[in-house]
Order: sequence, then C-alpha cells, then structure tokens
Amino acid sequence: MPRSSHRKKHKSHVQQFKKEHNHNAGAFKRSSTFPVFTIVGGLLGLIVGYIATNGSLPVVLIGLAVGALAGYLLGRKIDLSSKEK
Repeated sequence: MPRSSHRKKHKSHVQQFKKEHNHNAGAFKRSSTFPVFTIVGGLLGLIVGYIATNGSLPVVLIGLAVGALAGYLLGRKIDLSSKEK
C-alpha cells in the first residue's frame, strides 16, 4: 500500500508548476503567414513549370516567380483579413 506521508513534498512541488502554467496560458502571438505562402507558392510554381515543360529553365523560373507572387498576394490578403477581426 502506498505511504502518503512521502508524497507531501511532491504535491507542493507540482502545485508550484500549476500556478506558472495558468499565468502563461493566454500568451500567444500570431505571426504573419505571407512568408510561408510565398515559399509554398514558389515551390508549387517551380514544380508545375518543370512538369509542364520537361525542365525548360526559362519557363521553370517564370513559374517560380508567378507562384511566389501568387503566394505572397494570397498570404497578405489572409493577414489583412485576420487583423480586421
């Protein structure tokens, strides 16, 4: 059978961390999403350009630029709409 007399120090130690956890529960900062969308859009444009032209370098670079631009614009639009709320 467990001996509860040995758990008193443990209980006070655990309660110390519960107080700290509740203090930091609301501290969340939302970061911007446009860098992620820019990178993902650029990679998708790169892949689409490569598959569509079998590796023609000028078309792949154009696909990269168009995809990155589309990702940037979409990410900025999402950031602006989330700030309005």
